[in-house]
Amino acid sequence: MIDERLKQIFEELTSIDATSGNEAPVAEYIRAFAERLGLEFSIDGAATLSGGNSGNAIVKIKGGGSYFLASHMDTPRSIKGLKRVYLQDRITSDGTTPLGVDDRGGLSSILYALEKAVAEGNIKPCTLVFTVCEETTLAGSTFYTPEAGIRYGFIFDSYMSPPAFVSETCGLLEFDFIFNGRSSHSGIAPEKGISAIQVACEAITKFPYGKLGEKETGNIGKIQGGTATNVVCDQVKISGEIRSGNLKEGQRRFDKIVEEFEQVCSKYGATLEYSSAWDFTPYHIHPEDEPYRHFDKVVREMGLEPLPMKSMGGSDANAMNKKGVKCINLGVGAQNPHGNDEFILYEDFTRAAQIAYGLMTTTL
Repeated sequence: MIDERLKQIFEELTSIDATSGNEAPVAEYIRAFAERLGLEFSIDGAATLSGGNSGNAIVKIKGGGSYFLASHMDTPRSIKGLKRVYLQDRITSDGTTPLGVDDRGGLSSILYALEKAVAEGNIKPCTLVFTVCEETTLAGSTFYTPEAGIRYGFIFDSYMSPPAFVSETCGLLEFDFIFNGRSSHSGIAPEKGISAIQVACEAITKFPYGKLGEKETGNIGKIQGGTATNVVCDQVKISGEIRSGNLKEGQRRFDKIVEEFEQVCSKYGATLEYSSAWDFTPYHIHPEDEPYRHFDKVVREMGLEPLPMKSMGGSDANAMNKKGVKCINLGVGAQNPHGNDEFILYEDFTRAAQIAYGLMTTTL
């Protein structure tokens, strides 16, 4: 079973409905929690970037230390009306809402460990960061700039079972393409038009879908176009992504797509507009890096073997590594995240909390 205090904190946090941009009630919960422990609490200015009702919640312990522990305060979908179900080995919802374990599981683990370490008087100098809008834009971690003394960090936000952790991940290149044709009446003078739908359909057959290698994928997720059935469509917009473990390889893949799409447009007399941007960039943490070594020490003292893993997903760890602050994303065990069938095993939840406690009470 699960520790009753950890269970209580999780129940309290999952009783708060706070999707991306609406994290203020969670921040207030953390404020009250930290102030009961006599700790320094603040809210930064991340709301200016996110457009939401709260900035990141920050708890500095004994000056802030050289590392931080973090989780995010938003859930991807509403958990209003959540009914938790406690089974023999796990916590789930009743299936009508998500459980909110992404990332209330990580948040609960950190707060439980914080309370325990403070009560026992063995907490080390460190900083706790609870971010906003992780599920949408990474606005919280993009805005957050650690104080000068902070060199590395730990993000509690992976679906993996602890002691697995994400040591290497991809980057995400988002793109938009606009195919411009020419409109005409589809019954009276179809020959005067250039169907952007026809052009886009042929171009899309050139697109590299799915798994393209060990660390690369491609997808088109949205298609928009057309105004009426009797009009030759003059514009179609498609949006998608390329995920790659290498920035140069990802850009090379995108440039090839542009070349092939332009060839199709030229064939029909259409024109092409396009834009792209890296939503987040890849990272790779090695065994000699501080977060890897600190995590390894804690986990081995628990009698466990750390499990470094590659991931094709993004998290606050990507934003922080881009800033030059080395981070790893730790397994919390939030399985089937974002769905109504989310769950967390008691064993995973307990281990995540124990790891958080170990990181707060040991140093390299």
